[in-house]
Amino acid sequence: GDSLPIIPSPEIFFYRNRMDFSFGPDFSVGLKDRDNRVVDIEKCWLLSEESNSLTKIIKQFVLDKKLESYKDGIMRHVIIREGINTKNKVVNILTSDKGIFPLEELWKRISDIADGVVWSINLSPADRSYGDIQSFLGRDFLLEKLNGLEFKVPIQSFFQTNTKQAEKLIKIVEEFMELDGSERVIDLYSGTGSIGLSLAHMAKEVLGIEENEPAVALSCENAKLNNISNFSAISGRVEDVIKSQTLSSDKMVLDPPRPGIHKKVLAKIIEAKPKRIVYVSCNPESQKHDVEILIAGGYKIKKIQPLDMFPHTPHIENIIQLDY
Repeated sequence: GDSLPIIPSPEIFFYRNRMDFSFGPDFSVGLKDRDNRVVDIEKCWLLSEESNSLTKIIKQFVLDKKLESYKDGIMRHVIIREGINTKNKVVNILTSDKGIFPLEELWKRISDIADGVVWSINLSPADRSYGDIQSFLGRDFLLEKLNGLEFKVPIQSFFQTNTKQAEKLIKIVEEFMELDGSERVIDLYSGTGSIGLSLAHMAKEVLGIEENEPAVALSCENAKLNNISNFSAISGRVEDVIKSQTLSSDKMVLDPPRPGIHKKVLAKIIEAKPKRIVYVSCNPESQKHDVEILIAGGYKIKKIQPLDMFPHTPHIENIIQLDY
């Protein structure tokens, strides 16, 4: 098949719609180095200028309030999320459970530039920016648009971090699928539905399968938000869902997590024989392994299109079109 040149990211700076920062000693806010020390950040070149001004205010706030970092104090992480196409900003502050975070006072300082602030407690010793939501002011979700479709993203849910390049990725999936309106499409590993919902207007019906239950609920909510009535989703691990669910479809889109696709699932796909598969991958190594199995099962590669989703990193997304 045709291997096409890598599509560069439209922006190589200020392109991310999310950054997770750690609170460090001496009221620093930044990223951790290899030795787990927080490197204080004056300006982040991956977030927009407005989001950078939010970080500055938060840094000043913890200094003014003498809110020390974990474990001497309570401050653990801050997540800044921004809808690039909607100019929407929400903040999640994560602390330990050893004190109360003055949420209202912070909200007073940021409410003119942010749409919401959430306070969560992370009880886990693990250094991850996820916790139990305690309270919020304004909104507890992000709004973002991809190619005109609106997505509501709860503060702690996953969403593609490079908005402009995610729009390109979806456009390529649409081109590679070549839908005519008569097809039943199965979207395996459908996540919050960004691909499946984008294909719905060109298909007869789209069925998503996704193991993360909140993501499934969200994809259905986002279908309603965009008046899409021919999209539905089932929650469960794909390898379990296939026991009761036939994978018979005209065309299929695959967007698995980094380890790739379970071999039982690959066997079921080959058995179901959709006439076209579009395989989106964030890990070309596991993708190569899986595609070799599909080829052994009778599929042929038609086109390959890599995209640079994360400038300045070695990571690449790759889309392969396969026909039976």
